[in-house]
Amino acid sequence: MHNTPKLVVVTGRPGSGKTTLSKQLGKLLYFPVVSRDEIKEGYVSTFNIRHDELPENTNKIASEVFFRTIELLLTNKVSVIAEAAFQHTVWEPEITRLKKHADVFVIICEIDAEVAATRHLERNANDPMRGFFHGDALRQAEYQAPILEVPTIKVCTLNDYDPELKEIRKQIVLG
Repeated sequence: MHNTPKLVVVTGRPGSGKTTLSKQLGKLLYFPVVSRDEIKEGYVSTFNIRHDELPENTNKIASEVFFRTIELLLTNKVSVIAEAAFQHTVWEPEITRLKKHADVFVIICEIDAEVAATRHLERNANDPMRGFFHGDALRQAEYQAPILEVPTIKVCTLNDYDPELKEIRKQIVLG
């Protein structure tokens, strides 16, 4: 019996469709989704002041809680989807560390930078509180996807998903 949990890392630039894909994949796989943005929102909500009025280490705290939560789930044999705009140089050590607890898969949401920027701006316009929680300046040029020696699936999120969700599920389940 194979009882190693799976860690599915869903990443991409802001506006690439990470959150939507993560939630749909979570339902399909029956894995909980841990979102770094949602952890940060919970943290900011505790203080009830704008993100940019909190101490400079707010993002660091949110990231530490994010990874500790993932590690807690994995060490207790709970497979999980971790969703964030993982930056290779910053997050690679954390994901590498988690490899000792899980079979790791990376899903990179790929989309044209201009389309992602448009989606990002639309999301901010549709959620006036987003800036309260994230500041959320558009930083498209800075994104560098993680490059890890683990199975990696690149998913085009422009119109639905390519590959389709069932194919992504199959690769994770059989992987």
